[in-house]
Amino acid sequence: MKNYEFIDHTADIIARATGETLEHAFAAAAEALFDVITASADISGTEEIQFEVESIDIEGLLVGFLSELIVIHEVRGLVLSDFEVSIQSDEKMTAVCRGEKFDPARHNEGTQVKGISYHMIEVVREGEHNPAVVQVLFDI
Repeated sequence: MKNYEFIDHTADIIARATGETLEHAFAAAAEALFDVITASADISGTEEIQFEVESIDIEGLLVGFLSELIVIHEVRGLVLSDFEVSIQSDEKMTAVCRGEKFDPARHNEGTQVKGISYHMIEVVREGEHNPAVVQVLFDI
């Protein structure tokens, strides 16, 4: 089951992702990003990438995390599908991501995402009876 939805926008794509925790919501936003990039292609987790993101606030972590995924895709030619996020503080997080090299015979080519915008960004932590929610705009 997908833990995200796309919201209509005139020129770009807005993804709204949820999770039991903020880490799960960040991971769901990453899944949404690669569903846009690969038009929901089936991706296996044969390669593993680890990285750290630091920022001045939690919104910056989300933008930095998703931006790093775009760089990994563009520079290394990887498509990713499995995301483990660990948020240490509002200023620091780590991620372990799994995926594989883009293969045009196996993967659909979706929409190129040029960047992640702070416009309309939203980060809501999980509550006693509410999931965590993140909303982000993909600049296409």
